[in-house]
Amino acid sequence: MKIRWLECIIAFTMILCLLSGCGKKDSSKEDTKVENVPASFENLMSEWKKENGKNSATCWYTDMADQGWLALKAKDFEKEYGIKVDLVYYDGAQLFEDINQANQKQSGPDVYIMGNDRLEFAVTGGIVAENNAFDEAFWNDNYPTVAKSALNYKGKQYGYPVYFDTYCLVYDSKLLETAPASIDDILTFLDEYEDTGSTKAVFRWDVADSYINSMFIASYANIFGENGDDLSSFSVNGEQEVKAMQYFQSLSEYLWMDKTNISHDTVMNRIKEGTLVLGLCKSDILPILNELKADTESETDYKVGYVPSLTAELSSTCYSTTYGAFINPYGNNISAGNMFALYLSYEDQARQYLGNGKLPVINQKYHFDEMQTILYAQYQNSKPVPKTMLLGDYLTESAIAFDAIWQGADAKQELDKLQSIMENRIK
Repeated sequence: MKIRWLECIIAFTMILCLLSGCGKKDSSKEDTKVENVPASFENLMSEWKKENGKNSATCWYTDMADQGWLALKAKDFEKEYGIKVDLVYYDGAQLFEDINQANQKQSGPDVYIMGNDRLEFAVTGGIVAENNAFDEAFWNDNYPTVAKSALNYKGKQYGYPVYFDTYCLVYDSKLLETAPASIDDILTFLDEYEDTGSTKAVFRWDVADSYINSMFIASYANIFGENGDDLSSFSVNGEQEVKAMQYFQSLSEYLWMDKTNISHDTVMNRIKEGTLVLGLCKSDILPILNELKADTESETDYKVGYVPSLTAELSSTCYSTTYGAFINPYGNNISAGNMFALYLSYEDQARQYLGNGKLPVINQKYHFDEMQTILYAQYQNSKPVPKTMLLGDYLTESAIAFDAIWQGADAKQELDKLQSIMENRIK
């Protein structure tokens, strides 16, 4: 991934367009605030319904996996509120520039779905409205703290949380009674494990993926501050980070993993084939595990566990991405956009997993099964992926550093180099 100069230029261009009046904002189109109304689903929907002057809205989405689920939600929404939602699949590479151009033609979306990692681009481009509708009680009653933090930029809330992605440990419960608490425990199992001819690999993950590998240093590193939006806060080369990456390096020889032959897809395929004991997987493994459970004659019984710590002394922390429905302040029907966004976030979310294979952000309490409950708890204890524009630079440069360390380079020198490169990018 190259430096995201193109997106920075796009964001700057959009600011100039907005300042010069391209898509001038109507004073009646004010964010999402509802005056003097306690925040509840019913109250908010009722107030926005009163403000709504049209019977249609437009929603852009970028993941085809959402198509069927969104179609059902739009159908139910229209039946209940009399507002038709036009769903538009966007498969371009310049989402914010294209939204801005559509706004100038008065054909921009009222609501769009994206991950929190793109939030700074949207805010800088002026194409996302604040969410002032939720009060603290509504947030606390319905959504985990990690979701609120993920959709917060520079102290302001944006969008409505819908679903999330993180990662977890998958293990074969026919070989392990419980999920290992640490990678050290996995290595102990490896020492004692005897393959009876099934050619199982013991432990695998996509070792080239810096998103996953950041779990080794995320407990100790300061990557753009606690909220992921502070360029003045960046430190990855402290004593604990070095120890963690030295441990990461030690796994290279111990596990005999060739990063050129391992990807997230190959790990998932090994699980499908039953030729892996343990793996670190992203959330999209969950539908596969449910399919495997239907095979009552399978020689494996995969379950979900928490991402293990490194050792008894070194902890791990995983990142998560929160996907939300965001309001375009230049949409043609902002009230209806808010209604549909809240509807996606809140209403009947117990059915969402069946529709797109993704777990909802809103707390389902007793509606989750055992594996879903563990994955949701993992999300609750994760760190939101940073939302600064320099995230792409960090992922690129950290991947280079992690690869060098994996291949045997000095961990301290590589982390010092990563620190220096990022400090120069931040200036």
